[in-house]
Formats: sequence, C-alpha cells, structure tokens
Amino acid sequence: WRAYLIYLSGWGYWSGNARTLWSNAFGTIDAPYLPQRQHGAMRREARVLLALYAALALSLLVSPLALWLWALPALIGQPVLRLYLLAEHGHCPPVANMLENTRTTFTNRLVRWLAWNMPYHAEHHAFPQVPFHRLPDLHQHMRAHLKSVSNGYGEFTGAYLRGLDH
Repeated sequence: WRAYLIYLSGWGYWSGNARTLWSNAFGTIDAPYLPQRQHGAMRREARVLLALYAALALSLLVSPLALWLWALPALIGQPVLRLYLLAEHGHCPPVANMLENTRTTFTNRLVRWLAWNMPYHAEHHAFPQVPFHRLPDLHQHMRAHLKSVSNGYGEFTGAYLRGLDH
C-alpha cells in the first residue's frame, strides 16, 4: 500500500524528472536516441528550463499566483491523473502484444471527450497512426480481440486494490 500511495502522489515522476533535468543541464546526458551533436542543444534547453523554474520560485516572493495557478492544482490533480494512468497498463502482462499489455477502459462520453478517446488505449497503442477521433470506430473492429479491458475506472481501481492485498 505504501508504494501505491507514493505512486499516487506523483513523487517518483516529479523527482525523476527533476534529476533528469539537472543531469541534462550540468551532468551526463543519458539519451542514447539523441545524436551527440544535439547534446549541446539539450543542455542549453535544460538550463533555460531551470532558469524559468528559478524565476517562478522567486516570483513567490512577490505574489502567490504561481502557487495558486500552477503548483497547487498540480499537487491536487496528481492523484486523479495517476489513477487514470494506472488503468492504462496496471496489472497488464509484460508482453509484446499491445492488445494484452495495454487496457481499454469503458467509460462515459465525458471522460472519453476530455481524454481525446484515450480510454481506447489498447487501440491507440496498436495503431498509433489512427487519429483520436477515429478510435471509437477502430474499437468496434478490435473489441473482440482485446485481452485487457475494464468496465470503468472504479472497477479497475477496485480490482487493483484487491490485488495489493495478495
């Protein structure tokens, strides 16, 4: 349960990104996909981002606006976002088949609209070139082949939490 609560806080995500940003700015760039000639540009970008974050932090001395409009909403939203993201791959088998290692979650129209149809996540991973507005159509063709599905985020979360007890 402890690891689950830490995951929901977003601590691993934010601390990992902070370490990567600092390393890219002043240490070793660990990006094997990036040509060596681009490392200078990545280092400059990381330093610009750090300067912007420092300016944002310093702005708190003058006004709490950054706290109320950015930091606090991010902290409050993290648990909801993490619960949503966990449903996409949580408790899916670590196999190469996108129809098994990714979950489609059946949900209401509002959630599908807000998330650009990403609850059709297995379909999105299997065919990433399909635009978001066509994912429901693709789902109709693929539904019988999906291996990991949930009837809503509540059902997934309940099953996930029951799995933590074992």
